[in-house]
Amino acid sequence: MKKNIIRIGSIVLVLPFIFQVAVKIKNKRALRKRVLADGNSDYESTAKDIANGINGNTRKLYKELITKIHPDRFLDHKKIIANELSQQITKSKHNHSQLVELKNQVDKFLNEN
Repeated sequence: MKKNIIRIGSIVLVLPFIFQVAVKIKNKRALRKRVLADGNSDYESTAKDIANGINGNTRKLYKELITKIHPDRFLDHKKIIANELSQQITKSKHNHSQLVELKNQVDKFLNEN
């Protein structure tokens, strides 16, 4: 009887650790699949995008750009251009390198005013 209780107790103690390992493996597989699905042979830029995303730089840049270029801030034909830029920014929300390129376009658009 005691042996069964000890076995059950040890299983209950070890189970959360096994679950954590399984979750880590699942996350690594998902990340690998995302990197390989990118179709880009330039893994260095993909790695930089992922690192910037983890550090929160991508999110900060996204918020900065979407605030600057929100279509409600503009009138007439500039509102149409701002709408297109904001759509591109939203599509590139998780891609840091594309957001940097769009930042240049946004700055150019804002300097035209």
